[in-house]
Amino acid sequence: MDKESLPLNLPEELKEILKEFSFEVNNIGCSRAKVFKLFNDEKSLYLKINESSSIFDLEKEKIILEWVSQKLEVPEVIYFGKENDTAFLLISEIEGKVSHLTESDKEKRRNVKILAEGLKKIHSISTAACPIDYSTEKLLQKAKERMEKGNINSDDFDERWSDRSPEVLFEEVKKLKPTDFDPVFSHGDYCLPNILIKEGILGGFIDWSWGGVNDRYFDLASVIWSIGYNYGEEWVKYFLEDYGIENMDWNRLKFFQKLNEFFQQ
Repeated sequence: MDKESLPLNLPEELKEILKEFSFEVNNIGCSRAKVFKLFNDEKSLYLKINESSSIFDLEKEKIILEWVSQKLEVPEVIYFGKENDTAFLLISEIEGKVSHLTESDKEKRRNVKILAEGLKKIHSISTAACPIDYSTEKLLQKAKERMEKGNINSDDFDERWSDRSPEVLFEEVKKLKPTDFDPVFSHGDYCLPNILIKEGILGGFIDWSWGGVNDRYFDLASVIWSIGYNYGEEWVKYFLEDYGIENMDWNRLKFFQKLNEFFQQ
């Protein structure tokens, strides 16, 4: 972690909460918000700071964390506020080691099993009364709006389709659109840096700004890509076995992986 000064324009209530804490910039996890780790002799906290206009919505993350707090191992919301078009989210620490950092194949195999079991646990939660809905139609409309506003940079696309323009990739997305969907409660960014493992078991889940009702394959697209990127493609088959997928719909997976490119910036 890099040391850096906290912004001076924090809300007064937040300044009071943090007055006895030291801090460092935190780069663990997949959050696109600016994140600080704060600590004193008793505990550690994390502060996320993000422009309210950002596609990564800290208020929605706060809502989901509070809704799911009794169902999953997630951070506790300690403070949320907005000031001058900036959102501030202060949360507790989830102890553990990020799952993409491994030292052996044995550890990778154990982690893959934990990743599969963790995702099954998330997907088993009833969507009834879930306060946030990320239906595929809404995501497609949002992706189109962002593209038309020029908010998509093709330089950030995955290497598999890095030669496409946003317009070309969006046409491919539309052609791959499934005819039916499987809505579940979804993490929304189920990549390895967002799953923590403590002493060989699941520690918890972080970075919930895209949490809500979504298609099952939205999460599968993220974790399968992340396993391949961090561990190697040969580990994906073990995840599919542990999650319980016998007949993978690879076109549906590719649809969501391509669609996800429109929400990375």
